[in-house]
Amino acid sequence: MRLRDILDWNDKTREYIDEMLAKAAKYRQIVIFGAGIGGKQTFELLEQHGMSDRVMAFSDNSAEKQGNDYCGKPILRAADACRDYSAALILISSTAFDTIKSQLMQLGAREEDIFFFQPAGISLQENQDKTFIEEHLAKFERVYELLADEESRSIYSSLLNYRITKDIKWLDTMRPMILEETDQYFDKRLLNHYDFDGAFVDAGAYTGDTLESFRRNFPDWRGKYYCIEAGRESYKILCDAVRRTDDKIEVIPINKAVWDCEGELYFDTENYNNGAGSRVSDSGERVLCCSIDGISVRGGEIGFIKMDIEGAEKKALLGAKNTIVKCKPILTVCIYHKPEDFFDIPLVLEEMVSGEYEYYVRQYRYGQSETVLYALPKSRKKH
Repeated sequence: MRLRDILDWNDKTREYIDEMLAKAAKYRQIVIFGAGIGGKQTFELLEQHGMSDRVMAFSDNSAEKQGNDYCGKPILRAADACRDYSAALILISSTAFDTIKSQLMQLGAREEDIFFFQPAGISLQENQDKTFIEEHLAKFERVYELLADEESRSIYSSLLNYRITKDIKWLDTMRPMILEETDQYFDKRLLNHYDFDGAFVDAGAYTGDTLESFRRNFPDWRGKYYCIEAGRESYKILCDAVRRTDDKIEVIPINKAVWDCEGELYFDTENYNNGAGSRVSDSGERVLCCSIDGISVRGGEIGFIKMDIEGAEKKALLGAKNTIVKCKPILTVCIYHKPEDFFDIPLVLEEMVSGEYEYYVRQYRYGQSETVLYALPKSRKKH
């Protein structure tokens, strides 16, 4: 069946907003869980409808955020929020909905006082998502036809349906396929069928979380591991993690942004609290950038590339073209940071290596973030 025939074109954006506002109107106190983009947009929406004074606090599991203010409200630990505002509505504006809901209920929150409202990445004032998908439907369909298994096609279509409808039933449809976030980029059900040799490139290494996951998933691997991270504060923490790494792995930290060329860029950390969302921007601190092809020239063959670089993935892939064409590395690439990434990234890859890769989509959160494209070279497939 064609993708266009299984897409749900019934726009429920207004109903989605109205349901949250009606729920919020029943409470004198509100806590927004998620001191990030989604939480800010939720606060602003409540503000537009005269209910921002009911927001007592934000809550977040990031220790770096706790104790600070966000949108003029304190950021509390989950335990403190549940204790101090036991009668409040908790609006979860984080894509880690299932995990947070379970956490809150264990802390004593009632299920009826918890509501999922995650506006980050979707348009709420008018449904630009639906228009965008209609305008680029042919490209979405090309990607859908490239996908190698039913699980990938189901995730792909469910996420598009959620963007069109804002109906949570599409997230529930996807729920059985959501994988553990701690194993993001390393789905053994897929990777066990492919040979992995050559260096590993960790584009968007942050503070070493992928390095830790990589070592857990590949304990016997030996070789060069390139950790590339642009944020200066994150890079300092990353270097501490590298110093604790088994000497059998040659870890090479690089304090640069991954791009399609060598040079300088602006990198915004201030608006993201030096966190994982920091990204290339029109303003911010000036940082050096590099291409993966430049690394490949210095370091020899590259066998595996992971990318989670907050919307710079397409540029980084273009800067890795020679490496991809020559080495045919395994690729695990985030495709959720920009609406067009959902089709641009697989189509850019397919243009480079037409017919030489198989494509899979895997999901690591309940929501439309942490969506990863696995591009797996047929030449590395075990026989």
